[in-house]
Amino acid sequence: MFRLMQESDVDSVTQIENLVQSHPWTRKQFEDSVSAYQSTVYEENGQVVGFCILQPVLDEANLLLMAVHPSQQGKRIGYKLLDESISLLKNDPVQIFLEVRESNAAAIGLYEKSGFHQIDLRKNYYPNTDGTKEHAVIMVKSCTDDFSKLFK
Repeated sequence: MFRLMQESDVDSVTQIENLVQSHPWTRKQFEDSVSAYQSTVYEENGQVVGFCILQPVLDEANLLLMAVHPSQQGKRIGYKLLDESISLLKNDPVQIFLEVRESNAAAIGLYEKSGFHQIDLRKNYYPNTDGTKEHAVIMVKSCTDDFSKLFK
């Protein structure tokens, strides 16, 4: 079941984030995201197994963070969660932007299947645990084929 994130989901979402990220968001950042952004969760058998946080900005949106519990990865939950989260956006975005670690081939593949494509590379953006830096792939998805929407 897909739904908007609630305060009661923060512990579960923080736990998932800590399992999948080398530099995870803090509990406080997730608490703030409930009211500041469009935060969506996917729940299965009463347990939150994935989340997606989008930041609507005028006629665009930024995908800030998305993760699926490691035990649930590879089941197309991420694809469905991203699609559902985008469909719930109230600002009807023309484009959605995101940044992803260059080494995260699984996420890049998911984003490409969801209609995103690379537009740039932000060099030495993400910190690694060994003190080095990794490039961020900047991707965008156009949400309309009606180009008149671009000039409204």
